[in-house]
Amino acid sequence: SLELEVHAGHGLTFDTVGPVAAFPKLRELNIGHFLISEAVFIGLEPAIRQMRHLMDAARG
Repeated sequence: SLELEVHAGHGLTFDTVGPVAAFPKLRELNIGHFLISEAVFIGLEPAIRQMRHLMDAARG
């Protein structure tokens, strides 16, 4: 009833993003630091694709 938007982030990883992304009222996830850190090892595009896949899977 207050029309607030829910945003989350900070400390989200491939292992932790699923339960957070599944929250139905969630409007935005802030995951930039993790993606850049992971990109050092696997590349930016694969890191983004994997995160997006996990977020989409959590939302069903």
